[in-house]
Amino acid sequence: MAYCTKCGNELEAGVQFCTRCGASVEAKAQPAAPGAPTEPAMPGSPQSASAAPWQNVTAIAPQQLAADNKSGCMPTVLIVLGVLALVAALGIGGLVYAGYKVKQKAVALLNKTTPDATTPGENKPGSPASNPSSSPAGILDGLTKILGGGEDAGDHVESINDKTPVEPCTGDPLPPQSAAKVPLQAGTVITTAWGMKNGDVESRNVVTMTTPTSFVEDKKTEAYQDDYGQQYPKSIYTDTVCNADLASANIYVAATTQHMPHLIHGVTRLRLSSQSFNEVKQNGKTTLRYLDITPLGNDIKPNYEEGVLTRVEPDDVPYPMIMNDQRVNLPAIHLAGTMDIHGKDPRPKKDRPWHTAVDFYAIDDPLNPLVLLTKLKDPSLHDGKFRVEVVKIDFETPHPINMVEKQLTEGKRAITYGIYFDFNKDTIKPESEPVLKQIVQAMTDNPGWKLTVSGHTDNIGGDAYNLDLSRRRAAAVKQALVARYHVAPERLSTNGFGSSGPIDTNDTLEGRARNRRVELTRE
Repeated sequence: MAYCTKCGNELEAGVQFCTRCGASVEAKAQPAAPGAPTEPAMPGSPQSASAAPWQNVTAIAPQQLAADNKSGCMPTVLIVLGVLALVAALGIGGLVYAGYKVKQKAVALLNKTTPDATTPGENKPGSPASNPSSSPAGILDGLTKILGGGEDAGDHVESINDKTPVEPCTGDPLPPQSAAKVPLQAGTVITTAWGMKNGDVESRNVVTMTTPTSFVEDKKTEAYQDDYGQQYPKSIYTDTVCNADLASANIYVAATTQHMPHLIHGVTRLRLSSQSFNEVKQNGKTTLRYLDITPLGNDIKPNYEEGVLTRVEPDDVPYPMIMNDQRVNLPAIHLAGTMDIHGKDPRPKKDRPWHTAVDFYAIDDPLNPLVLLTKLKDPSLHDGKFRVEVVKIDFETPHPINMVEKQLTEGKRAITYGIYFDFNKDTIKPESEPVLKQIVQAMTDNPGWKLTVSGHTDNIGGDAYNLDLSRRRAAAVKQALVARYHVAPERLSTNGFGSSGPIDTNDTLEGRARNRRVELTRE
């Protein structure tokens, strides 16, 4: 009897392979070991002897072997899938971060690059044309879409800038301004103010020229710090307004920047158009559109709000003003209403105003309906406190009066608002020369006079700071009179009172403007 040398199975005569383990039987088969335990034979097969002591093997069905192989591979498969998922997540995260950095670099590039002027597209004749998609603004727009600006990225609005070609003004000359309450003529200065946490900021809109087709103004804004601590340098921008738009435009704009077009057809500045004014006088209301801008590097994108403004009071209301260094009341028309977004808006939806409450005051004068107050109340606009208000007006008159000398002669005390200082400083601005010359003339005409120069401030800032500032400003006035105009120093003394001597409320822009003053008293 022969047995398999591998598994000990009893072999039939003439077979070449073991029927149990499949081993070759070409080699000489070995007899079973004496005393080896036997193993029951497979059903249907002869009884087989026990396996060798070193082989304790149990036969395994092919189906069971396959199942065990599958269960043994499962952990490996799960690990591989987990690693692949992690690699994919890292890859996607890397792409997102890379896109974010590319977008940041594109914004930085846009802020440093001034695009070339472009040719007009399908714009209205005479209106600013847009930049092509090859400009930095266009590239950034496309990049934002690719990288994902979100659903709140704002509408697509073509960019414009100060190099955008614009047609020159045409039209008839303005009506004669000699009879206007505030003439729109060369030399007229409209001082506007808006409130900041660190102090009121003033801009002087100086009409430098009138032509047969337009007027030109310089807007001079002092250096200031906004509510978020951002410091802005002093600036001067020159804008042109066409007479044709003063006649019929229904769009009003107050903003101006370095990269904004400085001639925009279809808009007015400083005043309402004659058409809007006449509609108010005849119908008690007018439709007005307000133009604002969204800066974008060296470009801007316009946005508009529009609404019907209705006259509030049936008659004029007195509007307090400092005009030619005197406190006066101007007859004003008060308009109010609600404005909503007009057309496409480049601002994100979360930053857009919604049902903006509007107040407008304009001088009741058909020759020059000067806008005195623009107030837009919406949380997205300066926390609901946006307002641009005229606080001083100066213009040349045929027979000027020395108001300083007149007040000192009549009451021994003169109040002047025409000495201008840099924001929160004691530096005297060049616009102060006319009043300084009035003081010099008064002292020349009255050689026996000795004057005390007193400085006063509003209540923004601490008491100690305002007191020191008022004293330094009074000293700066004396220094200017002595150094530049050779007034004897012994004829001048100085003092400062900070905010302790208000002559008006400190709760309003115009009230604070009247409290910021220089007073002169004579012995």
